Amino acid sequence: MSLQRITRVQVLIVGAAVIAVVAVVFLFVLIKPQLADIAAIVSSAEENEQYAATRPQKEQARATALEQERQVTEEWDEIVDTRMPDIGPHLLKDPIAATLRFWDLPAEEEAVIRNWFNDSGAVVTGYGFPTWPTAMPSSFPPRNMLALSPLDWNLSVSVDDLPELLDWVLSIPRAPRFMVMHSVTIQGSHGPGQPLVASVPVTLYQWTGVEPTGGGAAPAEGTAAQAGGGMGPGMGGGMRGGGMRGGGMRGGGMRGGGMRGGGMRGGGMRGGGMRGGMRGGGMR
Repeated sequence: MSLQRITRVQVLIVGAAVIAVVAVVFLFVLIKPQLADIAAIVSSAEENEQYAATRPQKEQARATALEQERQVTEEWDEIVDTRMPDIGPHLLKDPIAATLRFWDLPAEEEAVIRNWFNDSGAVVTGYGFPTWPTAMPSSFPPRNMLALSPLDWNLSVSVDDLPELLDWVLSIPRAPRFMVMHSVTIQGSHGPGQPLVASVPVTLYQWTGVEPTGGGAAPAEGTAAQAGGGMGPGMGGGMRGGGMRGGGMRGGGMRGGGMRGGGMRGGGMRGGGMRGGMRGGGMR
């Protein structure tokens, strides 16, 4: 009788163990993959819901970016058409014709700037244009050259009084060539009947009109880099992505470091320029 009882207990234990093994196998083979698939579906659904919730903001940001790109493109085209030397990308296709053009360019550009300075009512010195190399073929410019090297000038501007200096500074955006003003510093003291002399560092840009191809483009390599004729370091980050269009004309060029950021407002007219110069440099 006891033997029968023990055998029945053992049978029940073995049966329970088999059921447990089958349950574990069923869990890992069938249930767990299904749970993983369900979790992935739920996660994907949540991501779609989040995207749907933020889609209007993203579409608005995209529209804003496109509008900014349009505005910058218009500014770029206007500057190239009205405030850049007559070079043109078509000219760069012929290396000899381009070299002959660059030989004449410094004298022409200096005459343009000199005439504008003379007509501005101020006596301006401290500027000049480097000559282009004369030895061929080393003087041939690259066909994809985006710009000549920027010219950094420390202009000395002599006027009769402070309002005249202010008018001269405000006229820089109307200059026939694109210049970025960095600061204004009054030199020495200014007494009755004495001219007011200011130091005005500027950078002049000369773009060829070649359309930039992207943000990470390296500067065009060529033998015309002598005499400041090639690409300057400020033009190497891509004229649209991180240079003239992306971070240049707005970030550090036309708006950022030109007449607002580091120019007339940031470090020029307000920050450390006209006020800092007038107090620190001699008006008092």
